[in-house]
Amino acid sequence: MITATCDETSNRPLVIITYASVGSGHRSAAQATAQALEDLCGKHPALPKNTEIAVLDILDYGYIKFDGDKTANVTVSFNWLYDITWHRTFTGRLLWGGGSAWSPFMFAPFTKIVRKRKPIAILATHIVAANASVAAKMVTGQTFPVTCIPTDYGAEGLWPHLDCDLFCAADETMVKELAPRKVPESHIKVTGIPVRKGFTDPIDRAEVLKQFGLPQDKMIVMVMAGARHSQPYIPFREIVNKVVPLLSEFPNMHFAFLAGADEEYANGLKGFFDERNIANVSVYNYIERIPQLMEASDMIVAKSGGLATTECLCARLPLVLVGKSYGQERANTYTVTKAGAAVTAETAEELVERLQQIHENPAQLQTMLSGGESLRRPNAAHDAAVATLDLVGTLGTPKKHLLKFYWGNKPYRVR
Repeated sequence: MITATCDETSNRPLVIITYASVGSGHRSAAQATAQALEDLCGKHPALPKNTEIAVLDILDYGYIKFDGDKTANVTVSFNWLYDITWHRTFTGRLLWGGGSAWSPFMFAPFTKIVRKRKPIAILATHIVAANASVAAKMVTGQTFPVTCIPTDYGAEGLWPHLDCDLFCAADETMVKELAPRKVPESHIKVTGIPVRKGFTDPIDRAEVLKQFGLPQDKMIVMVMAGARHSQPYIPFREIVNKVVPLLSEFPNMHFAFLAGADEEYANGLKGFFDERNIANVSVYNYIERIPQLMEASDMIVAKSGGLATTECLCARLPLVLVGKSYGQERANTYTVTKAGAAVTAETAEELVERLQQIHENPAQLQTMLSGGESLRRPNAAHDAAVATLDLVGTLGTPKKHLLKFYWGNKPYRVR
């Protein structure tokens, strides 16, 4: 059974998947991993049938409470600083390991749960959650495996590289990125980024398009213009909004705008298109069957979030990535464009140009589809879960240290 909290008094076996509510990707990857673990209950020797699978937001277990999404939104205003903390040389040379100097105090409630429940394993999809997990393991002297699961195609310097037991890499390039950061090769497995179920299920394209009220005879272009939190989409929308008046110039395309939970933005788009009689557009708020719509579409216009790009790869959906990339999104853009699965558009003029190119030469999409196959790993959640469970019972007691700094080598990718 999957739970969102953890009962300290329960005697059931426990696996913890922990994330930080900073954006939606870390949570989605955690939930996908939890589902894979639930499917393995009673089937893997390390996972009893009655195991509790707890998906915990590490920020709920901190003495100092803060809003992770608001904190993330601040970085949108200081992108240059965000980029430095991810990609400059010093983050690859001076790395923080463990975090046990502060975590037992900052996240003492989490450590208390770990001490009492003695989990089978902990899997973390965010750096704060990962550091709190390895610290809890050190403080309690337990031998369960701690797995780090980055949700982007670049690994920043604050992951507990030396102290985790398994690093689930998004791709082979991340393996090269982890090596200078002293992660032993034996501790790395290329699994991909966990995505929810549905991207490998067969669909009836005509039926899906009919359900969404979309035409059968046009190229369907999804525009991922919103999510649970709209703030990160502001720079994206600034570019897309300049192109919106020109969409009728692409008669062979039909644009499906997904505005997420932002009803004001969705209503504004609908009013704009109605007033100007732009007919080759549909606007949607939050929808449940996104995997099916993605698989039925021909391409997508999106920002370069790690989970979003991974879902597109799994759905075999070519990407046009809009806006200038910073931090982890720069690594995502680099990865998918190098593979040939995506093209970029940093300005409205470039976006119009990309749409014109594809409108006039639809065969370009097939080339992009082929490029994405090398990165497509729809079973990442299952593979990360199995790799973690295989470590159960094989590890010794961790060494304790108050604060640990260590020198790495020059990063594989320096920007």
